[in-house]
Amino acid sequence: MTRTPPPSLVSRLSQRRRRGANAIEFALILPVFVTIMVGIMDFSWFFFVRSTVINAVRDGCRAGAVVPPDENPELVARAEMEDILATWNADCNDPNITCTFDIQASGSSPSEVLECSITLEQDPLIGLVPMPETTTASAVVHFELQR
Repeated sequence: MTRTPPPSLVSRLSQRRRRGANAIEFALILPVFVTIMVGIMDFSWFFFVRSTVINAVRDGCRAGAVVPPDENPELVARAEMEDILATWNADCNDPNITCTFDIQASGSSPSEVLECSITLEQDPLIGLVPMPETTTASAVVHFELQR
């Protein structure tokens, strides 16, 4: 007849055999977890910059469309776009950031519009995940006061 060891001894022997398994599992999962977290941060940064550019072009174009035509709506729109981008740490005067503006009035009364576009080149936050190098947004707004 075989004797079985008491339950407490079985549990201690089982724990002794599994010693270090948690550390090994953690070491195997850590690179995957860090990669996922860095990817989330990179994508979040990209979408933040994209939404900032979209907001700047929309609000800047709107600001240019509400001024009288003799006050140069293109300059008003560009100044507003630069102010909004500078507010969100995308200062176009920074040598590391390249901003390209394309603002023009087109059409004739009663359908005269202001077409605005921004292309922003900015480095990624971390750079592990490949992202587009440029972010572009455009807006078309009807002038409030037609010529």
